[in-house]
Order: sequence, then C-alpha cells, then structure tokens
Amino acid sequence: MKSDKWIGFIAIVFSGLMYWQTREFPPPLYGSLGAGFFPNILFALLAVTGVVLIISGYIEERKQRKSKGTGDNGGLTWSQLRKELKEAVERNIFVIISFSLFFCYVIMLDYLGYTIATLIFMPILIWVLGPRSRRAIPMIIIISLGMTFVIYFAFLEVFHVFLPSGKLF
Repeated sequence: MKSDKWIGFIAIVFSGLMYWQTREFPPPLYGSLGAGFFPNILFALLAVTGVVLIISGYIEERKQRKSKGTGDNGGLTWSQLRKELKEAVERNIFVIISFSLFFCYVIMLDYLGYTIATLIFMPILIWVLGPRSRRAIPMIIIISLGMTFVIYFAFLEVFHVFLPSGKLF
C-alpha cells in the first residue's frame, strides 16, 4: 500500500537523521558503550522496519494490480488524492499521534529532564496506544513509574550514562 511505503520511507529518513545526531553524544566515560549505543540500536531497528514496510507495500501493490488485472489507472484527480490521503491518515492515526508525542517528549527532555518528561510522556503514550478504561489507570501508572526508574537505573549504573536533568529544575 502507498501509505506503508511512505511511512517506511519516513521511518528510514527519521532514523538516519537521528542516527547521525547521536555522533554528538559524549564519548563513553568508563567502558566501550557510550550515550549513543542504545539510541543507535533503536534507530537501526527503526530503519530495518522501514525497509520491511516499503517492501511489504510494494508486494501488496503488486497483488492488488494482479487482482484488478490492470497496471495503472492513468493518474489521480485531486478529489481522489484527498480521499486517499484522508484514508491514510485515518488508518495511521495512532502512528501520527505516537510520532507527535515522541517529538514533544524530545523537547520536554531538554527542559524538564529525563525523569519528569518520561513520567509525563509514558502514561500518555500507553493511554493512547493501550486500553482506555478506568481500571487500566493504576496499571498504566505502575508501568510508567517502574519503567522510568528501571531505565534510569540501567543507564546510570550499567551504561554509566547520565540522563538529562533539564534546564528548568
């Protein structure tokens, strides 16, 4: 599908840019793993999933063309393009929301620091992507608190990487 190919392309470009930015992270203080090690792994995995999305989009398009028995419809009109774009946004609304929340999280990290920004970001993301009921709220809070402090401890004690403390606090 066309939307899968575009999302895959955006994921590859985004991961490439972020991978490039990790070069500015400070060098490791105590071991061979530095501040950019974990993000580099995540961005590489994101790029791989982008490639998989692009390939699966091409395969799906070929299957649809074969089932229709035509190669091309001669182009899109503006109304068809708007309709396809609207459908793509509706199909991928959670992806769009997740990227938007992540972008806000990155900005919050600079001002609020890792702990506060993550304690704001994680419950909101879990709420958007997970079950939305009153019974889920305690579990969301427990998971958010637990993961925030497990990650903080892992980076501080295992990787010897200090996480951002924020400009406001």
